[in-house]
Amino acid sequence: MGHEMSSAMPKIQTTCPMDCPDTCALEVEVRDGQIASIRGRNDHPTTRGFICSKVARFSQRVYHASRLQYPMRRSGSRGSEQFERISWDEALREIARRFGEIRDQWGGEAILPYHYGGSNGLLGDEFLDDYFFARLGASRMEKTLCAAPSTTVAVEMYGKMPGVAFEDYAHARCILIWGANPKVSHIHLAPFLRQAKKRGAFIAVIDPKRNFSDNEIDLHLPVWPGSDLPVALAMIHYWAEKDMLDEAFLAAHAVGVEPLLAAARAWPIEKAAQEARISEASLRHLTETFAQSSPAVVRCGWGTERNRNGGQALAAILAMPALLGKFGVRGGGYTMSNSGATHIDHHKIFGHFHWNTRALNMSQLGRFLTSPALDPPIKALFIYNCNPAVTAPNQTAVLQGLMRDDLFTVVFDQVMTDTARLADIVLPATTFLEQYEIKK
Repeated sequence: MGHEMSSAMPKIQTTCPMDCPDTCALEVEVRDGQIASIRGRNDHPTTRGFICSKVARFSQRVYHASRLQYPMRRSGSRGSEQFERISWDEALREIARRFGEIRDQWGGEAILPYHYGGSNGLLGDEFLDDYFFARLGASRMEKTLCAAPSTTVAVEMYGKMPGVAFEDYAHARCILIWGANPKVSHIHLAPFLRQAKKRGAFIAVIDPKRNFSDNEIDLHLPVWPGSDLPVALAMIHYWAEKDMLDEAFLAAHAVGVEPLLAAARAWPIEKAAQEARISEASLRHLTETFAQSSPAVVRCGWGTERNRNGGQALAAILAMPALLGKFGVRGGGYTMSNSGATHIDHHKIFGHFHWNTRALNMSQLGRFLTSPALDPPIKALFIYNCNPAVTAPNQTAVLQGLMRDDLFTVVFDQVMTDTARLADIVLPATTFLEQYEIKK
């Protein structure tokens, strides 16, 4: 974060860390100690002076009346929303005391840190918090609410989760956007799509909803939700049947190809088109165009994994560039997320520490909070960067568990969320504009 002083207002140069691939460069003007405006920097090659409306108006959240201002302790029955103001020292002492008592009686694994992305910076999640809870001996948490299938697929298939850079889309001759809407959640890709279109690129979108006009794309396949897997397998089967696979690339760089091709044989184009409720001719046209174009790239979104076949569908989709040898040229390959391409070695900061306690799947929070079979039971929750009362599956069980009288719950958040209303201690958290942060 840098500062640039002017005669008018100080300007703070910073970066948006929110869960978006654009990672915009921001210029924040400050007047009398408060945010006056938030703009995109003109000198950044991706941001190019414009940002999404969410961040442009983020000062409304920073100064909103709903922001928590001080620690609070529950003073009435759980769920009554009766809290009293306490000091930070009081809050920290009570948390330390209760955690200590629970660890002494039930062991450290009876304490569960429950968290997700929050502002999505490196310092606010899986950093110092991991070190603290590891030293405490608390249970670990498996992050499975979002991106677990896609991350597993990409890492197991390619070793990392790298992707084609935005700027390289302008070089692509065929762009397939699958289960993503960059016009809403990845807005800085849009200018590069327009550049590619002007250069004659074929742009296709696979999505149940129509998010692009006829002037923006060449083909839209409105697949029935959950039918992505047969569509992907049909494309792969067609390529194999027509001898369009890059056998040299596969021989040099791939293993395990035959099981995928065997699965694809069950899905000829006509069968998949019927299953997905789309035009057979359109699917065949896309399949041939993607194979025959170079460079070709597939932009795969998170929406693709949001069904029971999501992980398998992503495995088939992300295999496509390898099957056709699309890598090695600018604008060729796939894009999903680059967040796994870099890694911070925590041991260089904190020294070597081991956290080998049990790992609990965050998607099963309701079951863990209500199951008498869990040993040791969860006796304390430290919840931050998420709102499980609203977002966790099996909401009835989650709420039932959060209402337990024998559960000590701490919620660390910016506002009084539905989860915070059921807590014993509530701590106020900062937004990304009120703290130092690192974004990769």
